[in-house]
Amino acid sequence: MHPTAANNTRYFVNIISTIRPKRSDDDASAKQGLLSFINGLEEYPQQLQEFQQQCRELLVSSDVQQLFADGNDVFGSENLLEQLLKDIKYSILPPLVKEDALSNKIRQIFSHKKDYRWVLAVPDEYWCRLLLLSGIDNSFVKQQLQQQILNATAILSYKMAALGLDDEFTKRFMVEGELMSPFLEQNKEVGHYLELYEKTETDRHEAVHTNHHIIVLLNQCLSSIQTIRKKAPEHGTSLKQSYLLNKIESNISQMKILLDILDDDGFDLPRLVAYLKQVVYNENNRYSLRHTLSKNIGSLAYQIAEHKGVTGEHYITSQKEEFIHHFKAAFGGGFIITLMVFLKIGASSFPITDFWKAVCYSIIYASGFVVIHLLGGTVATKQPAMTASALARELDKGKNGKYNLQSIALLMSQVSRSQIIAVVGNLIAVFPATILVALLLDMVFDFQVTDAGHAWQYLQEIHPLYSLSAWYGAIAGFYLFLSGIITGYFDNAVVYSSIPERIRRHPKWVKVLGERRLARLADYLEHNLGAVMGNIMIGIFLGTATFLGKVFGLPFDIRHVTISTGLFAVALETLSFAVGLKMLFGVLLGLFFIGLFNILSSFGFAFYVALKSRNIDTAQLWQLPLLLLKYFMKYPLDFFYPPKVRRTEESVFAEKP
Repeated sequence: MHPTAANNTRYFVNIISTIRPKRSDDDASAKQGLLSFINGLEEYPQQLQEFQQQCRELLVSSDVQQLFADGNDVFGSENLLEQLLKDIKYSILPPLVKEDALSNKIRQIFSHKKDYRWVLAVPDEYWCRLLLLSGIDNSFVKQQLQQQILNATAILSYKMAALGLDDEFTKRFMVEGELMSPFLEQNKEVGHYLELYEKTETDRHEAVHTNHHIIVLLNQCLSSIQTIRKKAPEHGTSLKQSYLLNKIESNISQMKILLDILDDDGFDLPRLVAYLKQVVYNENNRYSLRHTLSKNIGSLAYQIAEHKGVTGEHYITSQKEEFIHHFKAAFGGGFIITLMVFLKIGASSFPITDFWKAVCYSIIYASGFVVIHLLGGTVATKQPAMTASALARELDKGKNGKYNLQSIALLMSQVSRSQIIAVVGNLIAVFPATILVALLLDMVFDFQVTDAGHAWQYLQEIHPLYSLSAWYGAIAGFYLFLSGIITGYFDNAVVYSSIPERIRRHPKWVKVLGERRLARLADYLEHNLGAVMGNIMIGIFLGTATFLGKVFGLPFDIRHVTISTGLFAVALETLSFAVGLKMLFGVLLGLFFIGLFNILSSFGFAFYVALKSRNIDTAQLWQLPLLLLKYFMKYPLDFFYPPKVRRTEESVFAEKP
């Protein structure tokens, strides 16, 4: 780097060091630091003159084309594994970069890894004021950087056309209104625009009208993207599709900025500030594994959460009839779980290794959960992972970045009573049914399900003082959340890969099964494959947890409230109900904590993923607990049983005159 350029970069490094807060999350200090610097420039003309001169030198000595054409390529590769390997390689030994690249200089100026936090937190109006003071306007940029800007515009336009015509889109959406045509048209118009711009002043004046037409076409491209995203629940999505959509959005944003610069009307400062903020964020997170995973999987997670959210709506009761139906489904599921408890106890007595016991447990759990699903039953602890996504969908309806928290509070009361009645339904069935079956086996067949030693072991494994039952309950909750993710993944994969239609058209299967049977199979898989796979995987997770804990010598195990309740019932019958009150109270407390952490862990993880996948601003949610408390104090029974009169936001949260 030339010495003058190095001194120029160091000038801005020193400025940022004076503005940068001691803690990256200290937004107030960052805001005050930038405001003080701006006030200093406005108060001292000499400092302002030097600042403007340094800004001009920074741009003139930099490669601006690279920044606007591909320097803000934050999405890396459409191949996630390829990008992750590149991030690992470059985090160890960074690649060579052009020293005069503006993106490289920005990385040097904002050199702290967490600078982006306070840069993003400072309001746009402050950065706009700073840009106005820089003295950089359209005339200067066009005079000094015109050719670079024109080249960058041409490159972006060609990229846009190529991305918009990718097979990922054209195979699925071209027949639906020719959604991709704006991508071709914008490239033609940009070519014509650049030809006019590089000619005489008269031609350049004519180019202004072409400029406006290009903006219209770019907005049509955005509309096409939005249409594709709206159809994603119907068609499914993939990492590649998410990558392409994000790339197109980024390129459109960059092209609009370049067209603003080339136009004579002046900069769109808010748009430019938003872009430069994003550049700082990207440079701070370049070659970051966490950033890559977040960017590549974000949109895919949205669709997985979307499928879960649709499913979750079935687990939320608003009316008495739905509430009763929910109870019946949970009650029926409880009887299947009773059978699973006895089968598990039987498998534990087999003279086989721990590995094969884990295989047996997995088969028992997976088969049981699948049967519950096929018969229309419900497992209470599986619901939170689904309902959390449904809540996030409600937040997603917020307008102008504002969420209707009162509506969310009403929905959470429905979620609360739905979860509680499902747990009650499961336990009411499991506990007496297990005791009854154990008594019948003992009295009629003189068969003890287990011995006294194992019975006391079951009680101790539930007791919170004799085991890590609450922690194991949280692990089970995480597994339940993971099964929900798997459910959403397969639901997405079914529609994205067009599996039902491919089955219907399979030539060999048509001959074997016939068109009608094959159509029924395809329809069933379309609506149930995700749920079946999710149930199979949760069975495997729960069945292998104990084995994994033993293998690695870690406090790793699971406790599921309904299964633990069944084991508790078996232990009571085996011991002839001769359990002291102290032990009995401890076990009941353990069951409460197991159920609580099953639900909280599952719900918490699912809600977090759903929020992150939608880029929902969690800072606005701090008022939600207060609204829930207000609602509970006014109508506590709503959280346990559907009210006779439908609650509205006005009836619950309106202040008394």
